[in-house]
Formats: sequence, C-alpha cells, structure tokens
Amino acid sequence: MTSEELKQGVLDSLLRIAERFGVPVVLLAVIIWLGREAAITLHGSLVEPVVKSHVEFLETTSETLKEISSVQTQQAATLEELAHGQRELTDRVKTVTARAVETPPQN
Repeated sequence: MTSEELKQGVLDSLLRIAERFGVPVVLLAVIIWLGREAAITLHGSLVEPVVKSHVEFLETTSETLKEISSVQTQQAATLEELAHGQRELTDRVKTVTARAVETPPQN
C-alpha cells in the first residue's frame, strides 16, 4: 500500500465518519486531536523548562525561609537579653529613686 492509497483510505474513513456522526462531531474530533498535538509539542519546549525553573525557585525559597527562621530565632534571643537588661535597669532606677526619697537632703 502506497502513501497515496493510505491517504485516500484515511480520507474515505473520515468521510464515512462524517456521514455517520455529522460534521460537528468530526470538527470536534479534529479540534481535540489538534489540541492533543499542540499539548505534546508544547510539553517538551515549554512545560518542562517552566516546571524545572519552578522547582528551582521552590528550593531556593525553602532555603531562604530556613535562613530567615534561623535569624528570627537569634533576634528573639537578643530581644530577650535586651528586655532582661532593661528590667534590671528599671529595678535599679526604682531602688535609687526610693533611697533618694527616703534619705533627706543634707545641707
């Protein structure tokens, strides 16, 4: 069977299908087939690179979030030390103020 005979056979099959199911069904089948071919073509040239770069982005974001978490933990510890130091200073100021009030000025 030559390629011309094969093309004629496919064309005859399509015409029989069109006669049996109608032109709208055949058009729908052609549109679906074209969509499938477009999806296959775009998969390798578009989808795979996009997915690869998205995965790289997610990995980078994950690493960044880990670093941010570490820094926030350090900041929390530093803030706690500062708060403790401020409480000590406040207590000392209150103690000095109370002693100043209790002790009359000497002239």
